[in-house]
Amino acid sequence: MRLGLICDGEPGLGACRRLGRALVQEGAAVTLMSTAPPECLPTAAEEDSEDALGWLPLEPLAAATSDLVQGLDALGVFLEGNAVTAFRAAHRQASALRGQSPCLLFTGPVRPLCGDALMADLLPRLGYDLIALQGDAQRQELEWLLRSCGRSAQAHTLLGLWCLATEPIGSATTPDPVLLVLDETQVPPSPFANGMLYQRLRSIALQTPSWQVRLQPDGPLPADPADWPETSLLWHGLQDRQRPANLQLGEGDDLTLALMQASACLGIGSSWLITAMVWGKPTVVLGDFGIRTEFNGPFFFGSGCLARLADCLPLERLRERPAVNADWLAARGWAIADGPARLLRGLAELRP
Repeated sequence: MRLGLICDGEPGLGACRRLGRALVQEGAAVTLMSTAPPECLPTAAEEDSEDALGWLPLEPLAAATSDLVQGLDALGVFLEGNAVTAFRAAHRQASALRGQSPCLLFTGPVRPLCGDALMADLLPRLGYDLIALQGDAQRQELEWLLRSCGRSAQAHTLLGLWCLATEPIGSATTPDPVLLVLDETQVPPSPFANGMLYQRLRSIALQTPSWQVRLQPDGPLPADPADWPETSLLWHGLQDRQRPANLQLGEGDDLTLALMQASACLGIGSSWLITAMVWGKPTVVLGDFGIRTEFNGPFFFGSGCLARLADCLPLERLRERPAVNADWLAARGWAIADGPARLLRGLAELRP
């Protein structure tokens, strides 16, 4: 099967690259269509690998109307918001003007979501030929949405946690235990709140010199530190002229290695918290700022990982935290081991 995957920057780009490689391993030919920055393009070694992806530098709407997509069996549209609706309308109109049938279109959330955030994400995707959900919890919410909209059905499949890095990892050790704090830009959205959180983490580092406290961005930051937002913990760390030696500032491209080295992981609502859970790291979803939809906090209800920062002290207590609720994690998509194969089967059933 020949597939195209459409995205426009993060988080869709990284997710589509992971999905594309998995689909190639299932026998599909996959072309990624995105105006990715040069550092995100495949390297020469990746182009020669067995799971290599094709790549076309096309804007989403340009891809929707391009002759190049007419030879594909299906298009995966992993955009967000109004761009999802605009792509479908443009592709169908361009196909009609050519007197051709449109491609099969499939889509789905490009990040773990639930509740109001998931409803808002799914609404513009209704009417696509196939919606790829992550797990049974999202399937139940789709059914509720269809009933509330008066729709009778919507083709869908369960793809698993495809948008996250969950593949097995090796091990990496450090001389001292490491608390990895995921720095989520704009969460919380107040520079004051971020500054207060930084000061609390600074105090913890001073009080626990036997631990390394690492502030790790969970996504790309501007290359010039002068452009870092004041709602980033790293920005506050950069202003600290007397930062404790064991309070470290990480870099965006070190995230996977940092998780491998972490003795425990802490964050407010980052999707990478799920990766930490899957990899067996003691994980804390910080509830000090409230469990708010804009922080994706409701997603973690039932995980067993919600706690306040004070509950983590002394840091040695983190080693004793219970593991994530296995049923909760399974319902979020971890139970789906054959997602790419399911997707290909679902698309094959829809082909005329």
